Amino acid sequence: MDKYTIEDIIELSNDKTYKKELEDFDVAVEGGNPGCGDIVKIYLKVNEQEIVKASYVGNGCTISQASANLLMYHINNKKLNEIENIDIDFIKQELGENIYLLRPNCASLAINVLKATIKKYYRTKNLK
Repeated sequence: MDKYTIEDIIELSNDKTYKKELEDFDVAVEGGNPGCGDIVKIYLKVNEQEIVKASYVGNGCTISQASANLLMYHINNKKLNEIENIDIDFIKQELGENIYLLRPNCASLAINVLKATIKKYYRTKNLK
């Protein structure tokens, strides 16, 4: 059984808890799906390898925005090494297989942008 119904996904996509630009961020990366126009920009504030604030801004379909919201919820106050291995399977599990399969590229957009954001953070801090 899937965790979320379509109604839940709509509610998540409209939730503004994490949908905001951070002013004091350490790193931010924007990515998108050219085929459908979804865009997500992720902001991270990191202190001693821990994400103390994570947020996103974006536009696009309900699934891409709900996925970004869920991801921000799960990575706030986590160590970078705890979230480095988050992958598509995490999103499938969180959203549910049926939701993920409706639009896999949209559902995985935020996780791909998060990976790029973490890589950029490490590059700018010369950590990896």
